[in-house]
Amino acid sequence: MPTTVTQSLISNDYILIFTKGAILLILIFYAIFSLIIVRQVDLMSKTLITRISPLLRAIAIVHAGLAIGFIILAWGIL
Repeated sequence: MPTTVTQSLISNDYILIFTKGAILLILIFYAIFSLIIVRQVDLMSKTLITRISPLLRAIAIVHAGLAIGFIILAWGIL
């Protein structure tokens, strides 16, 4: 006896593709935001020179690197 499978208008494949695209898009926006933070920290360090300016700059650069790394990791996993 043959079985019939009903196809809905929105398949699970389309939902999965949309979710993957949304996750990657959010991570890209977050990476852009982290690069803006690097720029702002650099401008702040040039304007207000303190002892912790190099530490803040290093933290901002590591943060941007992690954000870009998350994009690469998500691209590989998804």
